[in-house]
Amino acid sequence: MRTFGCLLVFLGIILLLREFQPSFLGWLSPYEEYIKDAFWGVTLIAFGLYLMAKKAVRKVVLVLYLIYLLLYLVV
Repeated sequence: MRTFGCLLVFLGIILLLREFQPSFLGWLSPYEEYIKDAFWGVTLIAFGLYLMAKKAVRKVVLVLYLIYLLLYLVV
Protein backbone atom coordinates (compact mmCIF):
# COMPACT_ATOMS: atom_id res chain seq x y z
CA MET A 1 0.00 0.00 0.00
CA ARG A 2 2.94 2.29 0.70
CA THR A 3 4.16 1.92 -2.90
CA PHE A 4 0.74 2.92 -4.18
CA GLY A 5 0.84 6.02 -1.98
CA CYS A 6 4.26 6.95 -3.33
CA LEU A 7 2.97 6.48 -6.86
CA LEU A 8 0.02 8.79 -6.19
CA VAL A 9 2.30 11.46 -4.70
CA PHE A 10 4.61 11.20 -7.71
CA LEU A 11 1.64 11.45 -10.09
CA GLY A 12 0.38 14.51 -8.23
CA ILE A 13 3.76 16.22 -8.46
CA ILE A 14 4.01 15.53 -12.18
CA LEU A 15 0.46 16.80 -12.78
CA LEU A 16 1.26 19.99 -10.86
CA LEU A 17 4.46 20.45 -12.83
CA ARG A 18 2.53 20.00 -16.06
CA GLU A 19 0.01 22.61 -14.94
CA PHE A 20 2.51 25.27 -13.87
CA GLN A 21 5.46 24.39 -16.14
CA PRO A 22 4.04 23.01 -19.44
CA SER A 23 7.46 22.78 -21.06
CA PHE A 24 8.45 20.16 -18.45
CA LEU A 25 6.76 17.43 -20.50
CA GLY A 26 7.33 18.99 -23.91
CA TRP A 27 9.58 16.14 -25.00
CA LEU A 28 6.57 13.78 -24.78
CA SER A 29 4.29 15.82 -27.02
CA PRO A 30 5.33 14.08 -30.30
CA TYR A 31 4.29 10.75 -28.75
CA GLU A 32 1.01 11.91 -27.22
CA GLU A 33 -1.19 10.52 -30.00
CA TYR A 34 0.47 7.09 -29.86
CA ILE A 35 0.24 6.88 -26.07
CA LYS A 36 -3.45 7.82 -26.07
CA ASP A 37 -4.46 5.60 -29.02
CA ALA A 38 -2.79 2.47 -27.67
CA PHE A 39 -4.53 2.51 -24.28
CA TRP A 40 -6.95 -0.42 -24.72
CA GLY A 41 -4.41 -2.57 -26.54
CA VAL A 42 -1.78 -2.05 -23.85
CA THR A 43 -4.38 -2.64 -21.12
CA LEU A 44 -5.55 -5.94 -22.61
CA ILE A 45 -1.98 -7.17 -23.19
CA ALA A 46 -0.94 -6.22 -19.66
CA PHE A 47 -4.01 -7.91 -18.17
CA GLY A 48 -3.41 -11.08 -20.17
CA LEU A 49 0.26 -11.19 -19.20
CA TYR A 50 -0.66 -10.56 -15.58
CA LEU A 51 -3.06 -13.51 -15.57
CA MET A 52 -0.59 -15.87 -17.26
CA ALA A 53 2.53 -14.92 -15.28
CA LYS A 54 3.96 -16.15 -12.00
CA LYS A 55 4.45 -13.90 -8.95
CA ALA A 56 7.78 -12.27 -9.84
CA VAL A 57 6.79 -11.55 -13.42
CA ARG A 58 3.41 -10.21 -12.28
CA LYS A 59 5.17 -7.45 -10.36
CA VAL A 60 7.19 -6.51 -13.45
CA VAL A 61 4.05 -6.43 -15.61
CA LEU A 62 2.27 -4.32 -13.00
CA VAL A 63 5.15 -1.84 -12.72
CA LEU A 64 5.40 -1.48 -16.50
CA TYR A 65 1.65 -0.96 -16.79
CA LEU A 66 1.71 1.66 -14.04
CA ILE A 67 4.47 3.50 -15.90
CA TYR A 68 2.33 3.45 -19.04
CA LEU A 69 -0.73 4.59 -17.10
CA LEU A 70 1.30 7.43 -15.62
CA LEU A 71 2.34 8.51 -19.13
CA TYR A 72 -1.28 8.25 -20.29
CA LEU A 73 -2.54 10.45 -17.48
CA VAL A 74 0.22 13.03 -17.78
CA VAL A 75 0.27 13.47 -21.56
